[in-house]
Parts: sequence; C-alpha cells; structure tokens
Amino acid sequence: FVTGSQGNFLRTCEEEWGTLMFFCDYQGGGPLDSYGGSEKLAIFGTLWARCGAELKVMAAIETKLPGYYTSNLGETQSWDEWGTDTYPMHN
Repeated sequence: FVTGSQGNFLRTCEEEWGTLMFFCDYQGGGPLDSYGGSEKLAIFGTLWARCGAELKVMAAIETKLPGYYTSNLGETQSWDEWGTDTYPMHN
C-alpha cells in the first residue's frame, strides 16, 4: 500500500532522493501477522540517499499503520556507518 497510485509514491521518493527502488520477495501474512504480510524494498543509490528514502518510506508506513515501527521503540545509539539513533520524545 505504500506504492501509491500506479507507484507514484515510490517514483516521487526516487526523484526526491536520487535513488532506484523496487519491491522484491513478498512474504504473505501468517496467522499471527496483524499487518497482512510484507515485502522487502530494495533501495539503490548513495548512502545518504538510501537513508533518506528509507526514512520517508518508514514514515509513510507508520502513518498508515500507527505503531508499526514505533510501538516498542526505545532509546538506541548506533556507531555503524548505516546505523540510526533513536531518542523517544515524550509530552
């Protein structure tokens, strides 16, 4: 559902971040999967562009399925080149 009408969302993401993206390896939802299955998204481009495109897609999924990424999110810090740090914000 993240592709948008005729893949418009992904094409917009590709244009914005200078990446090439496509879905592969569909995994149908099992009996315990409340989200109905998933697909792997391949993102090609520079490290900076891949990270930006990944975060934009994750934000779109989180908007449509609140809690998909954030339900068990705590504070993390990564020292890897590809790592992402998270800092929960509370009201």
